[in-house]
Amino acid sequence: MFLSGCSNPNNENKSSTPAKQTLPESSFKILILGDSLTEGFGITEQEAYPYLLENLLNSELSSQTGKTYQVINGGISGATSSGGVSRIDWFIKANPDFLMLALGGNDGLRGIPVEEIKKNLSTILKTAEEQNIPTLLAGMKIPPNYGLSYTQKFSKIFPELSKEHQVPLIPFLLSGVGGVPEMNLPDRIHPNPEGHQVISKTVYSVLVDVLRKIS
Repeated sequence: MFLSGCSNPNNENKSSTPAKQTLPESSFKILILGDSLTEGFGITEQEAYPYLLENLLNSELSSQTGKTYQVINGGISGATSSGGVSRIDWFIKANPDFLMLALGGNDGLRGIPVEEIKKNLSTILKTAEEQNIPTLLAGMKIPPNYGLSYTQKFSKIFPELSKEHQVPLIPFLLSGVGGVPEMNLPDRIHPNPEGHQVISKTVYSVLVDVLRKIS
């Protein structure tokens, strides 16, 4: 079960709206900074896991916390960790109450040095810390295209950062989806609507406990 790829690196510099302006100011805003997996490549906005996650939070958690949750989809196809560094300050202008960091997969697929990936992700986490924004980190895995040593070092980035920055971790964002044909589009890279349903539940299972603690 691996992250097989994310689409169109040329889209990384495209801007997207950091927040939906129509929701009430009292909304608890959760920003997901990610790539095509988060953007929902090949499916509709309503089928992508950020939208499904928002529905889960408001249907199952809102009554317990008294909060209305807004999930901001900060996914851009082809995004890398360096792109995340360049975008995080802009996205923070949306005043998110919480950050989920779901980047790094494209870096690994391009063979970017592990130290560089970790440094970039650490910079994003530090930015959130400085803004007092609680954060959840999503782990990624890649196929052994660059050898077993690189693949193992890559997979260790996420638990290491989780420990160093003391942020909770989703061990693998694509658990139950990566490498499962019926959960992916014909390209075998991007999750289909059923795959996004699984991802939303994976994220929710970790996020719900975190949000209860900070509510």
